[in-house]
Amino acid sequence: MITFNGIPLASVAPVRVDDIAVSSVRLTVQARQRPVRFGADYVRTTGGTRTVTVTFALLTNDRTHRQEQLRQLAAWADIGKIHKLTMSDFPDVYLECLCREYPSPTVKTWWDGRLRLVFETQENPYFTSITEHTAACGTAFHVLGDAPDGPLMQIEGTVGAGAVTYSDGENSMTFAAYSGRPTGDLVIDLNRQTAAVGGVSIMRGYTLDSTFILPQAGTHTITGSGTVRWRERWL
Repeated sequence: MITFNGIPLASVAPVRVDDIAVSSVRLTVQARQRPVRFGADYVRTTGGTRTVTVTFALLTNDRTHRQEQLRQLAAWADIGKIHKLTMSDFPDVYLECLCREYPSPTVKTWWDGRLRLVFETQENPYFTSITEHTAACGTAFHVLGDAPDGPLMQIEGTVGAGAVTYSDGENSMTFAAYSGRPTGDLVIDLNRQTAAVGGVSIMRGYTLDSTFILPQAGTHTITGSGTVRWRERWL
């Protein structure tokens, strides 16, 4: 079973899925070539995207109906839009993908059973937990996962008239008050390093001595007022 944007593939057209191939995240090693000695000096390893290739057969003999069903499959793939993709062999997690390739049948071999849909991750290449976890600020919580960029994590709180500070014991973020700063529900996105109240950025109040808290696996306690929300991620 495979679903995209909450819609099962099997509900769109009568298909027989032959294979689902999930690639690993493409790794790129950055190194500086040594000018004299053999070898190179390692700098870092960065990761790119991953693909999900769905190979299937369309179980319809009528050519006209097949073409209509292929159009329905293209509409299901929602070209150019990123949605959550789930697979029964990877329970409790999803990938954020867009369709990179949809079926290209030929007129001559219209019965071809090797049709393909190819999905590709973009900003978030990791398997991400469907379940969102929460913890109150000031209480210890434990985060699982092995994604190098850590979990998806944000802090939700309330902004009044004064400054707001959050800390994990090593990094501290302070958002000072300023003229015209909105009040109300605060959302701090630790992955994007942004803070907004009602969709309006308050990064203008981010103090120079502040350091954003890093989303990462392990046990943490974030002090302040509000709630920490996170989704665990894996390679």
